[in-house]
Amino acid sequence: MIRKQLFFKISFILLVTQIFTACDIDVDNNVPGVPPEGRFATVVANQHIDTPSVEVAIAISDNGSPVNLVGGDVVQASTTEDLILLLDNGIYNGSYAASLENDLNLDQIDFLMVHAPVEARQGRWFPADIFNIDHGPGELVGASATITLPPTPLNISISGTNFSSISDTFDITWTPESAGDTMRVRSAISCTDGDRTSTYGTSATLADTSDDGTENISIDQFIYDINDENLNVDFILDESRAALQELLIKLSNGEPVDEFFNYFPVINPINSPCEIQLFLFRERQGAFDSPTTNGNIFGSRSADITITYTPN
Repeated sequence: MIRKQLFFKISFILLVTQIFTACDIDVDNNVPGVPPEGRFATVVANQHIDTPSVEVAIAISDNGSPVNLVGGDVVQASTTEDLILLLDNGIYNGSYAASLENDLNLDQIDFLMVHAPVEARQGRWFPADIFNIDHGPGELVGASATITLPPTPLNISISGTNFSSISDTFDITWTPESAGDTMRVRSAISCTDGDRTSTYGTSATLADTSDDGTENISIDQFIYDINDENLNVDFILDESRAALQELLIKLSNGEPVDEFFNYFPVINPINSPCEIQLFLFRERQGAFDSPTTNGNIFGSRSADITITYTPN
């Protein structure tokens, strides 16, 4: 059974999932999809249903390489009621993440690069207010971005809860909105053969990503035969993996959890009972302060529902 866990140590929900076969799996700790030239930023925020905080994250790269913030420069995320510095390293190199309190469910999240040399040294073995040689703010200080979170997906239902064949399909429905947002379905899957358990994540390919309130999905987007070279599964290996990893951590109420999506099946899912935790995301594009900034920025709200697979 999947341990209830949730969102972000780098809450990347980027839509750039890549198709991998069982022999093509690549586990790189650099943010994928970054161009080899120029500066590129990824900024995301997600709030899961019935949670009082927004998981926020950012990563910056320069000429394809991660940019680690030094010298007291740090990203601040804020609403009109609360703010937090992104001091924790995310799951990817050069990424930073935090949980921003948002018990009022405010929609606007502002990001600002600030110079805070004392606060940025919190957690060091020495007092943060000594050995502080401040070289002043870096060139990124003052850069900003804004994300507006869309409404939470509500009234999620599934036409069936237990499936026995990868050719089975189901309808997932929710209350639609009219804002023109994008819908995504991702999964956290746990399969067991009685002695061993394998965990992995997938991103469903939807026929229509519009917020129309319904989508038909096949089980073979989640369960597969490890011996089949022609898979219909998109494994989560990118920013979406990081987002779901942290979403799962959050839902565990702080319990230590393994790197859920770092383990790929050692048993064959098609022959094993599996629990499939489905996450429905409603995503909305954000905006950088400068129109010349290259990158990806969006916010989302999410909800989840669980189905099972039991082979005949």
